[in-house]
Amino acid sequence: MLGACAPSALANPVVPGDHPDPSLLRAGSGWYATATSGSWLPAFPVLRSADLRRWRQVGAVLERRPAWAAGDFWAPELVRRGGRVLAYYAALGRDGRRCVAVASSSHLRGPYQDHGPLVCSDVGEIDPLPVSDEHGASWLVWKQNGNSRGLPTPILASPLAPGGLTLAGAPRELLRADAPWERGLVEAPALMRRDGVFYLVYSAGLCCGPRCNYATGVARSASLLGPWEKRPEPILTEGALFRCPGHASIAGGPGGAPVFAYHAYARGDPANRRLLIARLRFGADGWPRLTQAGGAGAATPAQRIDFRGRRLGQGWQWPVGLRPAASIRGGRLRLGPGVLARQAGTATFTAAAVVAGRRRGARPGLAVMASASNGVGVELRGRRAVAWRSDDGRVTQYGAVRVGRARTLSLRVTVARRVRISVRGRGGWRRIGGEQQPPRWTAGPRVALRVTGPGGARAAFEALRIRPR
Repeated sequence: MLGACAPSALANPVVPGDHPDPSLLRAGSGWYATATSGSWLPAFPVLRSADLRRWRQVGAVLERRPAWAAGDFWAPELVRRGGRVLAYYAALGRDGRRCVAVASSSHLRGPYQDHGPLVCSDVGEIDPLPVSDEHGASWLVWKQNGNSRGLPTPILASPLAPGGLTLAGAPRELLRADAPWERGLVEAPALMRRDGVFYLVYSAGLCCGPRCNYATGVARSASLLGPWEKRPEPILTEGALFRCPGHASIAGGPGGAPVFAYHAYARGDPANRRLLIARLRFGADGWPRLTQAGGAGAATPAQRIDFRGRRLGQGWQWPVGLRPAASIRGGRLRLGPGVLARQAGTATFTAAAVVAGRRRGARPGLAVMASASNGVGVELRGRRAVAWRSDDGRVTQYGAVRVGRARTLSLRVTVARRVRISVRGRGGWRRIGGEQQPPRWTAGPRVALRVTGPGGARAAFEALRIRPR
């Protein structure tokens, strides 16, 4: 499109893996980021960087599922207010309504206290953004998720009560989809102010999946409540390297110039929405422009985990619900029924785990998972290794081999356009079943250590390797 900047000319991923709907915040000598975690806990992992290039996880917003929430932890936004950090986010309530909620902490890395929903509806309220208006008053801007019911998707704003934990007035509509390129849907607001003018960056179209057509636009106004003038065409569209860019966050960059964080799919990777960062500048016409991001993209590193420490550390996740019983003793992870997983960082990789013991009816295994109900893996059942897949919760077994009485066994999952499952005992690797389609990518691939069986079941894992291909 005329005037749009393609992300292939802007940025490379700065963090391997799946980090959709990013929030970026400058604080002190560095930057913090978080992103959608969907059906995985801890919700909203918090990352820190000193240079916008190298990142590490330092905490999470929600270590446990709040009592009011069922899941779908989406689109967090971090802000510092009155000496503390507020994390606004969207989630599905146990009553079936989608809500915007808030948690708070004295430190960006946490721990956070959840304060529950600010606004809920059957249609759905998502994509929260805390802002200040031209008078310095605090407001919450968000999207009403009308597309869930075939309705319009207005971006709304409501004043926040002192402290930022409740709304203090009825919502006002800022804008809605009315341009052809928006395809009937606008969402994901981000806001900045320059020379007395607000710039509202928003995304439009279908965000996700193989048929996504996401793009990012901008509107401007002298007042938060408008009227808003939209730029006729988007400022960010897909290019040769990246597809469906959007859901921006704006923060101060090095030297004070603004930077623009967003997600996009790398071409050839159908699963991971990568975190990208670009510099934001303004053209002679007064509209923002995106320029080349500094630094090289982050390569996906191999992961080698030997369980030699005393704690699991950062980066482990489990499907929404209770964390499985897990402890480390003698260089082994001892895991009870449930799942512990890590992001693979890429959609093409080989993962291998060593099972070094099982008791009380434990059935340990290894899998690649997109969610609790979508995965492909292998499980040890007595003297057999059984390959299985789950499609939206429907589990099928598609192969098995005998493994005898071997106490130590290696399990392997290879993922590319197809998934291959193998097991090794005293001999070489043996394939189990035929090649499989990958799971339906509802999120980026997680490599999962799994145990099924009765409540007291325990299995020991000696090592986990994840090697990009």
